Amino acid sequence: MMLTVKKHNSSWGSTKKFEPENFWASYSDLMAGLLMIFALTTVVTILEIGHKLIEPTEMLEKWQKVINEIRNDKELATISNIHIDPDTGALIISDKNLRFGFGDSDLGQEAEEILRRAVPKYIEIVSKYPDFLKLINVIEIAGHTDRKDLNNANPYLSRRRAGQVHHFLSNEPAMKPHLKLFNDKAITAGYAATRFPNTCIEDTCAEARRVEITILLKERDVLKEFQRILKEIIR
Repeated sequence: MMLTVKKHNSSWGSTKKFEPENFWASYSDLMAGLLMIFALTTVVTILEIGHKLIEPTEMLEKWQKVINEIRNDKELATISNIHIDPDTGALIISDKNLRFGFGDSDLGQEAEEILRRAVPKYIEIVSKYPDFLKLINVIEIAGHTDRKDLNNANPYLSRRRAGQVHHFLSNEPAMKPHLKLFNDKAITAGYAATRFPNTCIEDTCAEARRVEITILLKERDVLKEFQRILKEIIR
């Protein structure tokens, strides 16, 4: 019997040729894939953050729209000597009678007429946006004074000026539709000369003796919303 032996090409005991170009091609593909995944993850994260930050941003944009409507209201525009701050929406009443005399805190008839016309209309515009009513922290009625002070009376004068305006508005029939909101939110504050106008050169200045009415939003609630969003993102 003949035994036939077939010759096989065996790699045992031999060294396989290493092809570095194949290795680097595979490594490059791997890195490209990882970079693509990282880029997509980053984009998704940014889009998620952007989406979550839209709500508070939209809220601020809507508040700016409210301010713009107040500034462009035709009825308010017909009332002389009032100004709407473009940044805060504050109603600044600069009538010479409401500015008071030096050391004085009594409201004159002309000042009462301006308050009677301007403040109810101001609150009426804001009340058209019910979403913002819950965001109102306070309606601040702030009194201000000259730098010149006699017997340290300015802190008292500024508080009394604000109190006079508050008292008048609380009892004014034109305020009746807004009285609940006003009573719930209105506060008085006396700043004396701590917010002295830059336009005043002398220590006694009629422009300084004023009352400003400002609707202040709940800034803490806005900050809490941002914190809540960031916590969700971190998770």
